[in-house]
Amino acid sequence: MPLKKQQNIFSIINMKAFILKWLGYVVLSLIYKTNKFEVYGLENLESAQKKKRPIMLCVWHGRMLYPIFYVAKNKIKTWAIASPHQDGYIMAQILKKWGVSIIEGSSNKKSKNVINQMKEIFEKDNNAIIAITNDGPKGPRHIAKENSLKIAQKYNAQIITITGDSTKKWTFKTWDKFYLPKPFGKIIINIAPVYQYKENNLVDSVSIYMNESENKASEKI
Repeated sequence: MPLKKQQNIFSIINMKAFILKWLGYVVLSLIYKTNKFEVYGLENLESAQKKKRPIMLCVWHGRMLYPIFYVAKNKIKTWAIASPHQDGYIMAQILKKWGVSIIEGSSNKKSKNVINQMKEIFEKDNNAIIAITNDGPKGPRHIAKENSLKIAQKYNAQIITITGDSTKKWTFKTWDKFYLPKPFGKIIINIAPVYQYKENNLVDSVSIYMNESENKASEKI
């Protein structure tokens, strides 16, 4: 392919990403700013932050917008892992505008980069919060990934989940049954108590812990 044609294609792709970034930012900002928030379990996060131990904020991919809205609304200093694919790149740019720091990669792409950065952050900052979609980027749904949990355990990081539901939402027919809140409704945020490490299977016990918190959020709608 001629160089000039390649440059034109890259220019179109970059322009598309730029437009989608700003469109996404405006739409998501409109959604969270026009919804009323009810927060349950705030004391759980506040208690965890006082312990001067890093936190791994675990969320399911299908409901990632609820903890994102909560972090953005309350300006909580957080790291988030974003896929290098276009969708992940666009979401990362939106998160940056909300003050969230980005670790680029996923369990499929640049996984070593993610693991190394997580280790470095946990080692250097006792107050660090790293948010991770535990069943992303492609599932299986509601099954936590083991590697990230082992990193949290190794560095004595506290595992906590923030999830939510909303009175008005679109539910997509995707693998994760993605929830997109509609404007002018009510968003429920549920912050679970810090996960207590157990001797049994880490993946199973964290998955159960996260699912129970998600169910509690939905029960409050």
